[in-house]
Amino acid sequence: MRCSSDIPCAQNVKVINMNKLGLILLCVSMSCSAAPQMCFDQAGRDYQIDPLLLMSISIRESRLRPAAVNKANNDGSEDVCGMQINSSHYGKLKKFNITRADLLNDPCVCVYTGGGGLAHNFRSYGKNWDSVGMYNTGPSKKLIERRRAYAQDIKNIYRVLLARRDILAQRSGHAGGVHEVEPLAVEKTATLTQ
Repeated sequence: MRCSSDIPCAQNVKVINMNKLGLILLCVSMSCSAAPQMCFDQAGRDYQIDPLLLMSISIRESRLRPAAVNKANNDGSEDVCGMQINSSHYGKLKKFNITRADLLNDPCVCVYTGGGGLAHNFRSYGKNWDSVGMYNTGPSKKLIERRRAYAQDIKNIYRVLLARRDILAQRSGHAGGVHEVEPLAVEKTATLTQ
């Protein structure tokens, strides 16, 4: 008996199963990449920070690795998750029922926590590149050079992500990109405040 599309047979079942498997893998891979992007987008909207700026920090801090752990700090503290939240903040986070495990196991908790820290810097010190640098160094005047270098790293990553977003928007017919939140200025003449 010959196989046809009307009569199931082993060959057709294998093709159907392989097609389903391919579709399932595609959906899973798309949802795995979409879920973290949604975390950046939502945190950005809630904190009024460009999601690409938050993503720039995560790229610099952990290369977007949600389970990243850095135990090499000179003060004995550790940094965890994609946004590299320092263990010195665990006490404050406990008030919000956020644990180290939550930061490592839930990328959205991690991104929101990092976004909250950056939003705090913006409220306290202004929406500028110095505040972005404080995400890594804190406000100590002794660390101004390190803070500026970190802010420059973030600015460079951010520029690339902004350009990529605009190119993709132009290709899809949305010239200029969609900006729900005003991007932080990245002009070459922009200076960091002290």
